Amino acid sequence: MTINLNSRLYDRLPEPVDALQRAVYYGDGLLESMCMFQGRIPLWDKHWARLHAGLHVFGYELPPGWDAGFMLNEIHKVASNNARIRLIVWRSPGGLYLPEGNLPQFMLTATELPFGSFQWLDQGITLGVCRQVRLAADAFSGFKTLNALRYVAGIREARANDWDDAVLLNALERVCEATSSNIFWWEAGQLYTVPLTEGCVAGVMRSAVLEKAGYAVQEKPVTFAALCQADEIFLTNAVRGIIPVRIFAGKLLANLKTKMLFDTLAGRL
Repeated sequence: MTINLNSRLYDRLPEPVDALQRAVYYGDGLLESMCMFQGRIPLWDKHWARLHAGLHVFGYELPPGWDAGFMLNEIHKVASNNARIRLIVWRSPGGLYLPEGNLPQFMLTATELPFGSFQWLDQGITLGVCRQVRLAADAFSGFKTLNALRYVAGIREARANDWDDAVLLNALERVCEATSSNIFWWEAGQLYTVPLTEGCVAGVMRSAVLEKAGYAVQEKPVTFAALCQADEIFLTNAVRGIIPVRIFAGKLLANLKTKMLFDTLAGRL
């Protein structure tokens, strides 16, 4: 169905789009992006834990039986082998800013992946710094919500500058995250990452690196200038795993320690 809003005003979206009212009007929802390899979702427990925590923080009321097992069963209805999966949960229709109810609705989509495990990117990526937007640090920052305008602006700025991705700064002008990934860096043999208090999403692969990689990771705030002193930088997300950065702000970086970490972690997920 095509809706031309320039020629006609709708008081109510047509079926079945009206079910998406709060997602479309207010961005009142959460999402999880994950991968499935050979029918299995790496770090599924962490995905569900983050989503469940977010639904609680945002005031959703989960129906009986709406648990990790239920959702995993639903996921297997749309994907069974190698796929990128997106789970979107939003509040049921009704109300303006103040919702009339708090029951969740959800949608699952799956896109086939051509590989069945996390892949090492030999050439690495080029990373710059976004100048256009700043990210907030508050009680909602750790969750993935339907409001992604700043991340869209960040990746558009990256591509306009021929970068693969961009670092987003927070309101304190410190490094927060990339457009869809958390940031780690090596400096003088020590592995660092940005603490969640800086406003970055509580990434499931970030958590896996902290818990499973076998390295002592220090969390500390970092400025753009300080990050430029790093020996190696890599990004993490649940779909691509560990993403080595080859060039950051015009500086050529090594990836030796990052590759060793990738190889170690790959066998533990």
